Amino acid sequence: MVSKSKKAFTLLTTLVLITTVLLSACSKTENTPKPTNNNTNTENTEQTSNNDQPSGEPTVIVFGTHWQPGDDPSWTDPVTGEPGMPPDQLAARKAAEEAVLNELNVKIEWKQYPEDIRESLLKSVLANDPIVDIALLWGGSQGTLLGQNIFQPLDQYKDIFADPDHEWMFGNQMFGGVYFLNYILEFVPQWPLVYNIDYLDQVDALKENGQTVYPHDLWKKGEWTWSKFEDYLTKINEFYANKMSPVRTDVPIKAFQTDYRQTAYHAIHSNGSAVYGENGLTADSAEAKQAIEYIDRLTNKNLMFTARYNDSEPGPGWTWNANDFGNGETVFTNMVPWLAAGAGQALAERGESMGVVPFPRPDHLSADDPKYQQHVAPGNQMAVLKGIDEERTKLALEAYKIYWSTAYKTLANSDKALDYLTTQAKAAALNFGLDVTNETYGEAVMEAFLALSADPVPNEFATILSWGPMWEEQIMGSSIYGLNGTPKYAAAIDANKNRILDAMSSTESALSASAPVDNMPPFFTETVTPIAVAAGTDPATVNWNEFVKAEDGVDGDIAFEAVAVDTSAIDFTAIAKYEGGLALSVKDAAGNEASKKFNVVIYDPNNTTAPTITAKAEYRTVNVDEDVSAINWKDDFIDTAADKDGFDVKANLTADVSELDATTPGEYDVVITVTDFAGNTANLTLKVKVE
Repeated sequence: MVSKSKKAFTLLTTLVLITTVLLSACSKTENTPKPTNNNTNTENTEQTSNNDQPSGEPTVIVFGTHWQPGDDPSWTDPVTGEPGMPPDQLAARKAAEEAVLNELNVKIEWKQYPEDIRESLLKSVLANDPIVDIALLWGGSQGTLLGQNIFQPLDQYKDIFADPDHEWMFGNQMFGGVYFLNYILEFVPQWPLVYNIDYLDQVDALKENGQTVYPHDLWKKGEWTWSKFEDYLTKINEFYANKMSPVRTDVPIKAFQTDYRQTAYHAIHSNGSAVYGENGLTADSAEAKQAIEYIDRLTNKNLMFTARYNDSEPGPGWTWNANDFGNGETVFTNMVPWLAAGAGQALAERGESMGVVPFPRPDHLSADDPKYQQHVAPGNQMAVLKGIDEERTKLALEAYKIYWSTAYKTLANSDKALDYLTTQAKAAALNFGLDVTNETYGEAVMEAFLALSADPVPNEFATILSWGPMWEEQIMGSSIYGLNGTPKYAAAIDANKNRILDAMSSTESALSASAPVDNMPPFFTETVTPIAVAAGTDPATVNWNEFVKAEDGVDGDIAFEAVAVDTSAIDFTAIAKYEGGLALSVKDAAGNEASKKFNVVIYDPNNTTAPTITAKAEYRTVNVDEDVSAINWKDDFIDTAADKDGFDVKANLTADVSELDATTPGEYDVVITVTDFAGNTANLTLKVKVE
């Protein structure tokens, strides 16, 4: 039977508004004015009292974003007119804009990048026409962007953020300078260690005097260590041996299924080190080696598992562990933050609860040792583009400080921005899916949750650098799983450290250069024409650029004469589909190279048999006043379309909608025509309802 506290948890989780800023990648072009690089009047850079407001036309400072609906408080849905952010965030951002205008006579505008951020920013700096003043960078793009040398080092402006309530915004030094600004106060900035509380309650070996000793209890008593966690997992593993999970009943319950990469970062930071932190590369430190040895031991004892793609590579299935935790397939996991609420809700629906605890510390460190830390990786950050003069840069940074400080003060209903991390903690914990309302353990889980947000400043940067995946999988992951003859981590990192240093050298060289660097490779795009060639064709006579185009974000279209074409995997006399048969490679003007393979169909040119076409068993209706030209007939209405040899020809589909009146409810005929590669056609009439 579900307890009252769990019912309350389920209800509260549903009702509480998300109070943290959620960012995701989105692409939608908005036309907004470009920032001007005109010098700003000196008086506009000074904060003034309410009795001495700046006068005249406000200076416009432009913030760039890849997701305007979630960042721009002035954005509204063009159809509904609704804003893109929750009411509390909207109010905070409006207050922030007003504060910047009142104090600096600066108007904040948001501009969405017209294309991939890594190309939009680079092209604008190369043209000496920065597209924005301060650019929002999605998490993971920073490494590539650093290598372009398009950001100003901000070290000289550190004093702007000297106040303890503002210093969290100023980024850490990397490659000899500070290039990034932090702007989100997150409660759980990286995948925290969570557990199924009800699963623990079933393990008698975890009880003292009939009461379960939870991880948060051990943490509060200062006893939450590596060895204690290992012992804890051992008892869980013994109890759940051969017990099956409730959703996928053929899957056994594991003690700790996770993404080993996230667990490795946590273990390293709990031991006072980093892969690449404020002290540079320390992946080969004694502390890092000791941490990987610890999770290697957990793995070898079958106390820790990872959801993997297959047995030949160490890469986990991305976010699979969060879904598996929600399905009740593991007691512990490192939770994917954006999937936590769903997992917590799934547990609550079964009468179960989710708890959280800081990652345990090594036994030789005391609970209050400053070396004992939690992993905090940078998510989205912001940076100032080159080409913005010093006076405008200072003004932009002052506006940035006031904007985000005011936003968080408003959300916290306090005169300190950092109070947001305490005043909004309970709502954030509920949104994360934690049962902090439970009468028995809710308060302790809340304390553990607060501990995770104690320091919002990132301390690990390998996750945003180009060589990060190499360390995670080829070096560290392969050492744990013994792939490709890789030795244990201590030897593996020593043997491969130079690979990381070589990868870093390109960024160091770029940052020491005077001009921006084009490090973006070109790319291939398929045209709307499927790649199909008649049997018996001489490949030298095929115009491959009818099917594929070569492009570069900086150079634009690349002449196909510069593309190397390899068709050696195709037999042009045999009718078949050749997976990856067309291999192309090309370099752009900066020497960046790209390669890609494409499928090719060799069809029978003498075919005179009409193709076959079938509709979906149940296809959708058309809404009144729906844009008929935007309907996806191929995917929404047609199940299969194939020629006599079984080749898919759905791409060669047209719809005659001349009889379809989307303004009036009713049933209408729509004729679908499919043409195969040899030119044979087939028709199918659909009865389409408008309602």
